[in-house]
Amino acid sequence: MRVSLIQMNSGSDKSANIEKALKLMKESLKDNPDVICLSEMFLYWGEGISKEELESPIVKEFREFANINNINIILGSIGLLSDEKDKVTNTSLVINRHGDIMHRYDKIYMYTVDRKDLKIDEGRDTIRGDKIEVFELEGIKMGIGICFDLRFPEYFRKLTELGAEMIFLPSSFRKITGQLAWDILPKARAIENQVYFCACNQTGGSGLKARCGNTKIISYNGEVISSLDEEEGYITVDLDIEKLRKFRTEVPVSKQVIDVKK
Repeated sequence: MRVSLIQMNSGSDKSANIEKALKLMKESLKDNPDVICLSEMFLYWGEGISKEELESPIVKEFREFANINNINIILGSIGLLSDEKDKVTNTSLVINRHGDIMHRYDKIYMYTVDRKDLKIDEGRDTIRGDKIEVFELEGIKMGIGICFDLRFPEYFRKLTELGAEMIFLPSSFRKITGQLAWDILPKARAIENQVYFCACNQTGGSGLKARCGNTKIISYNGEVISSLDEEEGYITVDLDIEKLRKFRTEVPVSKQVIDVKK
């Protein structure tokens, strides 16, 4: 399974973001990936939140890209209009090689910060998801988390229990609230669940809005196989699922997982 992750500095110009995403995706096709993943809110990063429809021309454009180029796409995340007025879901769509939307994940854990210098409550305009599911591409079960989900290990444990061997994390992690977490937690999630962990982050910004960059693909043993610094671009890695399965057999961590709830 060959995976490409796209690292972008998205801004408030939606057209420019789309153009950049498609340009980087086209460049990554030189590596012949099976899956391309974009970052959280790659479509728009500015005041408020972008509100898209599932059947919008924008989503259609990426579905056509997948079909024309015979590629699977993890469409980062976008703000999708909901039935609740003025609210969206923070949603990652999985598009298969035929251009079909074959899985949807709505972010469950809402980004919340209550500091003197920074107050954020994603839940004010975003409806949290309530489904934990895996999907299958090329015969491999996979899961998705989005950004702040990273801080909740029980979510990724559940994905693993459902059979996930590879997990994607489209993100827009800020330096001011998450630099250390971004350095450590993707490795932790990979090690404790024995999965390939594909952490696809935004970069750029300044001050309170500066983002971490450092998109990376991590092996089931915690090794960072490939990463970017703060530049825009992409990485592509071949992931050996058979090696992962062999490692799980040799070090059978999942067999000792217990329910500690009382």
